[in-house]
Amino acid sequence: MGNLMNCPQCGKLFIKTLRDNCDVCYREEEKQYDDVYKFIRRSENRNATLLDVSEGTKVPESKIIQFIHQGRIRVKGFPNFSYPCDGCQKPINDGRLCEECKNRIKSDLSIEDFIKKKAEEALPSYHTDDN
Repeated sequence: MGNLMNCPQCGKLFIKTLRDNCDVCYREEEKQYDDVYKFIRRSENRNATLLDVSEGTKVPESKIIQFIHQGRIRVKGFPNFSYPCDGCQKPINDGRLCEECKNRIKSDLSIEDFIKKKAEEALPSYHTDDN
């Protein structure tokens, strides 16, 4: 059983089960996906940019990026295709973050782990003797 909610795309009421949008919007999104997939798979579009794909399919750039983030479209082998890094907006063509942002996050996590470890070491420990 699902919850009654408004479709985030069109606002119509629908019962949410497996998808986050109504059947009409879901079918439209699947059509857009098919259009993008077919467009980028044609050899003459191998050098297409995000803008070229959007203009050629009439699918908004944001929706194409959504398909990429969902893992439904892979553009790593397309030399001119790039989209913005989630961290700094620099153009990338694989994943969600550029190498600089990945390294920054790893560094931040390492520092946080170090601080946490030092804080734990500073806590008094209580030992009981079993005499």
